[in-house]
Amino acid sequence: MAQAEAALSELALANPAQLIVALAESDINDGRSAADVAALAQLAEALGVRSPKLVAYLQPTPEPTVATATALPSPTPEPTATPAEPTATPLPTETPTPTATAVPQTPRVAADSAINLRSGPGRAYPVIGRMQAGQEIDIIGRNASGDWWQLAWQGAGQAWVAGTVVRVLGPIDTVAVAKVIPTPPPAPTAAPKPTAAPKPTAAPATAQPQAGPNFRVVNIRLWTVQENGGFFDGPSVHCGEKRQLRVTVVDAGGNPLNGVTIRSAFTGEEQVTGSKGPGIAEYILGTGQDVYVVRDADGREVTSDYARGMSTQPEGISQDQLIAAGYCKDAASCAYHVTQSCRGHYSWDVTFRRAY
Repeated sequence: MAQAEAALSELALANPAQLIVALAESDINDGRSAADVAALAQLAEALGVRSPKLVAYLQPTPEPTVATATALPSPTPEPTATPAEPTATPLPTETPTPTATAVPQTPRVAADSAINLRSGPGRAYPVIGRMQAGQEIDIIGRNASGDWWQLAWQGAGQAWVAGTVVRVLGPIDTVAVAKVIPTPPPAPTAAPKPTAAPKPTAAPATAQPQAGPNFRVVNIRLWTVQENGGFFDGPSVHCGEKRQLRVTVVDAGGNPLNGVTIRSAFTGEEQVTGSKGPGIAEYILGTGQDVYVVRDADGREVTSDYARGMSTQPEGISQDQLIAAGYCKDAASCAYHVTQSCRGHYSWDVTFRRAY
C-alpha cells in the first residue's frame, strides 16, 4: 500500500481514488481479466472509495444450496384390516422471506465550507456561484478524468465543482461523462511586440519603470485542509494526500502570463507557466522548495525575488499559516498538530508579479 500511495503521489492526480474507481468499472464493462479488475478494486477500497459495482465484484454470489428431499416413513397397516390407501401428507409450503427493496440513493456532493462553483470543469472557467457549508447538491455528470462533478445547480445543470474540495455521498458508478462540456475560455492574447526602436547611445533615465527585481513575490499561501484533499472529523484533522507547489505569474495589471520560466532553487528543475492553466506552473514537493523566475516569456533573462519557506514539514510552517489554512486554531492546538502532523503532505500557492 505504501508503494502504491507513493506511485500515485508521483502522478500528482487531483483525485486518484475516484479515478481508480472509474478505471476499475471501465475494465469490468470492457471484460478485462478478473485479476486486473480485482487489483484496482482493492486499491480503491484501500484508499477509502467504494462503489456498489466494485463491492459486488469483490463479493461473488455464493453457489445456491441444493435441498435434499427426506423420504417420509411408510404407514404400518392394521393387522386385521385391509389397509386403506394412504393419504399423502402435503409438504409445507415455504413462505418466501420478503426482500427489502433498496431505496436508490442519488449521488451528490456535500461542502464542509463555502466553495466556488464554476461554469466548467477547471479553474480557468469563471466562478458562477458558491456552495455554503453543510449544503448538498445532486451530481448529474462528470468530466472524462473524473476529478470534476457537474451539479444540478438551480436547475441549470452547468455548475461544476472540483472533487478535491467536496465530499461525495451515494453511489458514483452510474455517473456518466457530461454530454455537453463548455469550451474553456481562451487564454489571454499576448500583446504584439512593438517594433524595435534604434538603440540610443545612452539608456534614458526612465528605462527602468521600477527599482528592484523584474519579478516580485506578492503572495505565498498554504492550501486549506480541504484543498489538500483532507477533511474534518469533529476536532480531528484528516490530512490530504497532496504535496504540490502551484506557481502563478501575472503582469503588472494582474493578467496571467504564459511562457515564463520558473526555477527550483534546490534541484534546478525548470517549469514554464501555462502548462497547468493560464499563467500557472506546478512542482511536486519533497520536504519543501524555494523558487524564482529566470526568464520572461520572450526568453530574456530577468531578475526575481525568491519565494521561500514552502515546506511540507510542520515545524517549518508558521502558526499563523497553519491557523489560516485550518490545520489548528491556536498556539496549543498548533503545537499538538506539529507532533501529530500531516508530515510530507502540505501544498502551497505562490504568485509572482512582473514589474513592467
